Amino acid sequence: MLTEILIFFAGVIVSAFGTMIGFGGGVFMVPILIIFFQFPIELAIGSAMCALLPSALISSIFNYREKSIDYVVASLLQLPSMIGTVIGAFLVAYIPVLQMQAFFALFVIATGIYMLATYKKKQKRKQGMMYRLNRMPTSFIRKFHTKHKAYRLNGSLMAFFGLCTGTLAGLFGIGGGFLQTPIMIRAFKIPSQIAISTSLFILVVTSLSGISSHYWLGHIDWRKSLPLMLAFAVGAMLGRFLKKEDQSSQHTSEKMIGIGLLLAGVSVVVHIFLKYEF
Repeated sequence: MLTEILIFFAGVIVSAFGTMIGFGGGVFMVPILIIFFQFPIELAIGSAMCALLPSALISSIFNYREKSIDYVVASLLQLPSMIGTVIGAFLVAYIPVLQMQAFFALFVIATGIYMLATYKKKQKRKQGMMYRLNRMPTSFIRKFHTKHKAYRLNGSLMAFFGLCTGTLAGLFGIGGGFLQTPIMIRAFKIPSQIAISTSLFILVVTSLSGISSHYWLGHIDWRKSLPLMLAFAVGAMLGRFLKKEDQSSQHTSEKMIGIGLLLAGVSVVVHIFLKYEF
């Protein structure tokens, strides 16, 4: 009983933090289940995937009421991401996954440090490679009327990023949400509130497909998954409350995302050590 209580509280904390920054929390929960609760790695991934569904669904319901989800951005990212997940699963047999995972972990940590080092700096417009790429022929102005915001999107570039994050998710066995949120904010200058809400909406579809796959592979034990799903649901509501009380600004949100990326990078490193039993 003590183990179940500890898992529940760990799930609440992870889900609350993941809800506030748009990551979901699966990348943090898997190492916790393996290290502290001796879950087999396949069961830990399956349980975390199940837990993501109620938290993402609850968050998306609130965000739908607030009209902060950009469904155009979600479609441009999610559809290629689903294709990338399949590609990544097949690539596992053909490329050195260990080296790729180590490089990826360092990249995520470096991105987190960059976010923390620059979150207060005013972003220069009309400069840099992303500015030029985002004005290729497939670009258009997205007017988000409900929030009185407008930003330029490049359909092909956004689809490419979705394909890349999906491939990484399939290749490494982790979710791609913690990359999609900073990409939306920094590459496409989407306001953090809209980026976080859209990322959590994408997670609803991702978790549904992931649950189906892991169920057929026998990686889900409902006796262990259901309490964690309840914990993530409670954590999602707690995260919503804390975010509302905090009244997070763009800078504060980017700072929290930077911290989340650092933690995610460390989680990937731990995942590598556990998977390959160093």
